Amino acid sequence: MTGADSFPNLEKPDGFSLALNFVPALHTLCGGWLAFGVVRSPAAGAAFFVFWLYLVPPICGRLLIAFFGRPEGRLTQDMRAYRVWWALTQLQIVFNRLPWLEEILRLAPGLYAAWIGLWGGGLSPFAYVGPGVLITDRYAVNVERGAVLGLRSILAGHLATRDKFGRFVVVVAAPTVESEAILGGLSGLGPGATLRAGCELPVGRHIGPMGEWPRRKEAVA
Repeated sequence: MTGADSFPNLEKPDGFSLALNFVPALHTLCGGWLAFGVVRSPAAGAAFFVFWLYLVPPICGRLLIAFFGRPEGRLTQDMRAYRVWWALTQLQIVFNRLPWLEEILRLAPGLYAAWIGLWGGGLSPFAYVGPGVLITDRYAVNVERGAVLGLRSILAGHLATRDKFGRFVVVVAAPTVESEAILGGLSGLGPGATLRAGCELPVGRHIGPMGEWPRRKEAVA
């Protein structure tokens, strides 16, 4: 036996988690069918598809949060918050797979920040978002005024792992870039991590869950 079969105690994804893997494809295919198979005008169809692609996922996400609460903390598959987090993740997959969709929004000042706000996240319209920046959980992010997100930096609102019993565990919390801080190129913040106001995280440096930069002992020194 190889792989997971060699470790029978490792938890496997449940049926709900597996079923939600189809959400990104269904979202895209349904939008295309409605836009170009039902709407008669090509121009109206194209406009409808843009609306469907960009606005339906965050609206559905906000409704999920309104009805079931914002997923936060240490989550396991048997928790409702985990299922909400996984549903929100699937609503965002198309943008993770096709990052150029977000780059288009970033061409217009303030538009991308408004879109992140629609998800429920916080991104100041006066923050700079460099090319290739990845925000994994758009409803769980906080970027303040004057902050700079460098080339291909990452703001990760979740981290998945296993506990000692082999169960899936996901830590979910919003990373924060405070005012006038600079997130260096290729660097990243994990869930709940904070880059302090006016500070710079060096290129390629990553701060883990609930961490902060500068670290307290370095700040004192």
